[in-house]
Amino acid sequence: MVQDHTKSKLLMMEGAFAVLVLIFLAAFALDQFFPTEQVPIDGGTPGIVGFVPLAISSQPIDLLTLEPRSFVLFSEKTESFLLTSFRLSGQVNGEGRAEITLDNGLGQELLIYSNVKDRQGNLITGMATAKDGPSSTEGVPAETDDTVSSPGTEDRAWFKIMPQDDLATERPSIETGDDKQTVQGHFKDECSDTCYISMKMQEGLYYILKVKVDPGTEVRITELTYTLDV
Repeated sequence: MVQDHTKSKLLMMEGAFAVLVLIFLAAFALDQFFPTEQVPIDGGTPGIVGFVPLAISSQPIDLLTLEPRSFVLFSEKTESFLLTSFRLSGQVNGEGRAEITLDNGLGQELLIYSNVKDRQGNLITGMATAKDGPSSTEGVPAETDDTVSSPGTEDRAWFKIMPQDDLATERPSIETGDDKQTVQGHFKDECSDTCYISMKMQEGLYYILKVKVDPGTEVRITELTYTLDV
């Protein structure tokens, strides 16, 4: 009887020990796959605080292009920052193709906007019946107050755009066909390949913005919208 009682106690102890080992292993596995972070006792901020949305800024411009042309996108800020999103708004007039790209400095042209869209029967969205907005000399940004709502305390525009070269031999790369057609009219916050990017900007660095149009088609860019990591 004593031996049976002793054996029973040993089995219970071994069972409890096994449960403790399983709990320890489970806690270790959870910490590996779902790590947590201690908050400092002194109330300081942890090193990793999670995702923080970046402020969206906009800058009005008036850039009219009647033929293929490249532009220099640059900043006069002395301290470096990252351009993390780049969007354009404006208008296309004419029945030809229009395309806007941004060279990322690595030999890649990132598509921002193309007016070649999937065909939907006879429906063409965004049709413009007349030109509107302020006029501008072709390829030359119109004068603005150069102010934007920017991160930080500075109110000056983060970017400048200056005309560079004619691109007489370049045409939009996206073709029309049975399933695609051109649309004209206004476009807003377009960023096909530039919605999420990471491009270093500072004084002395620049990138090439290309506007490619078919003959008889014009593009007016009216606004830059972007996010920055400063």
